[in-house]
Amino acid sequence: MPVPARHLSLCIVLTFPPLAIADGFFEDSSFKVLNRNFYMRQDFRNDSSFRNPQTAERKHTRAEWANGVTASFESGFTPGPIGLGLDIKALLGWKLDGGNGQVGDSNAGNGLIPRRGYHFNGKPKDDFGKVDAALKIRLFEHTELRYGDYRPASPVINASDTRLLPQSFRGAFVKNTSIKGLTLEGGKVESGSDRSATAHNGDLGTAYGGRFKDAEDFIYGGADYKYDDRFFFRLHHGRLDNVWNQTAFYADWIQPLNDHLSFNTGFKYIGTRDTGKSLLGDINNDSWSAHVGLTSGAHALTLTHTRIDDDSPFDYLWNTWDFFLNTGSQISDFNNPNERTWMLRYDYDFAALGVPGLKLITRYLRGTDIDGRDVGSGYAAYQNIRNGRHWERDVWISYVVQSGSAKDLTFRILQATHRVNGDHTAEADIDELRLIVEYPLSLL
Repeated sequence: MPVPARHLSLCIVLTFPPLAIADGFFEDSSFKVLNRNFYMRQDFRNDSSFRNPQTAERKHTRAEWANGVTASFESGFTPGPIGLGLDIKALLGWKLDGGNGQVGDSNAGNGLIPRRGYHFNGKPKDDFGKVDAALKIRLFEHTELRYGDYRPASPVINASDTRLLPQSFRGAFVKNTSIKGLTLEGGKVESGSDRSATAHNGDLGTAYGGRFKDAEDFIYGGADYKYDDRFFFRLHHGRLDNVWNQTAFYADWIQPLNDHLSFNTGFKYIGTRDTGKSLLGDINNDSWSAHVGLTSGAHALTLTHTRIDDDSPFDYLWNTWDFFLNTGSQISDFNNPNERTWMLRYDYDFAALGVPGLKLITRYLRGTDIDGRDVGSGYAAYQNIRNGRHWERDVWISYVVQSGSAKDLTFRILQATHRVNGDHTAEADIDELRLIVEYPLSLL
C-alpha cells in the first residue's frame, strides 16, 4: 500500500534532525527555486471542439495562464560507506487567467490548471500545490537507493515536466554507476502524482487507456551505456500490473566527418504485450522509429520515420513524456494504430550570427494508414477509423540569457498547427500556442 504523504513526512522529520548536523549532509546540498510562467491557448478549428467538464458545453477555445514555483532542496550524504540523505520539493501553482469556460480538466494531456473534485469536473482552482519528499541512501559511492517521491527518466517511465509543475511517482528506486559509461536503474512504483495533482495517491494507468484501480504497481529496470561520446544504447523493461509488459531499446550514433560536419543516426524499438488481467485487452504492439541527420555548424537537418505495427496505438504510462518514438510532437503523438509517419526537422543556432542562447526548431510531420477497425475495447476511440491521416507543423523558438543578473532566464515560444484528414476522428484540428518564461535561482 502507498505510504500517505503525512506519514512519509513524519518519518523524515523524526529521522533527520540528528543527521542534519553530520558532515556532508549540508556541505554537498543544494537549494534551487524555479519560477515558471506559462500561457497555453488552443484554438479548435473546422468544427472541432472540447467539452467544459462542469457544464458539458462545447467550446472552441481553451486558454489558460498560470504561474508555478518549484523549490527543491537536495542534501548531500552523511559520511561513511552507507550515507543517508534527503530530498524535498515544494510545488505551488496559481491561476492568473482562465475562466470556467476556457479551462480544461487538466486530467489528460492538455491543460495547466486543475478543476475541483475527484474527477476534475468542478470549477477551476485558484491555486494548488504539494510537497514531494524522498529518503535516499548511498552505498559505497556508486549505488543510490531511495524511497519516496521521484522523477524517473527511463524510456518506459519518464516523469513529465511539459506543463506548469512536474509529475512525480512514489515508490522505491535504485541506481548504480559502478562501471564507467554504464548506468543501471530500476524501481517499483506504487502511485503517481500528476502534473496538476495535490496528492500522491493517484492510480496508475496509461495515457490512452486511462487509469485503473486494479493496476497496483509498475516495476521497471534498465541499462544505459555511453561509449566515447559517440555511441549511446538503452535497454529497459517495465511491467504495468494487469495491463502490459513493455520493452524499449534505443541506439544512437554520432560520427564527426570533419571539423564542421557530423552525421547522426538512431533507432528506437518499443514492444508492448498484455499481461495479467489484460485490462486494456489483447495487445501485441511493435513500434519502431529511425532517424538520420546531418549537422553543419549552426544548422542541423533530421529525417525520421516511425511505424506502429499493430491494431492498437503505441501507449505509454499515464501522462509521462519523452518523445518516445522521435515523432511524438507538441499536439499529436503520431502513435495511432498501424500509423506510418515521416518527419523532417530543421534546427538553427543563432550563436553563429552573434546571438548566443537563441535557437530555432521547425518540424513537419505527416502520418498515414491509420486503421483502428480491430482495436480492443480499451481503445474504442479508434474503432471507426479505416484510412486516417493527419499532419502537424511546429515552430519552436527559445532564448536563454547568457550573463548578468538575469543569467539563465529563459523564454520559449512554441506554436503548432495540427490537421486531420480522411476518417481520422480520434484527434482534432487545433492551432496551439505556448508562451513560457522560466527563471531558475540557485540559493545554496
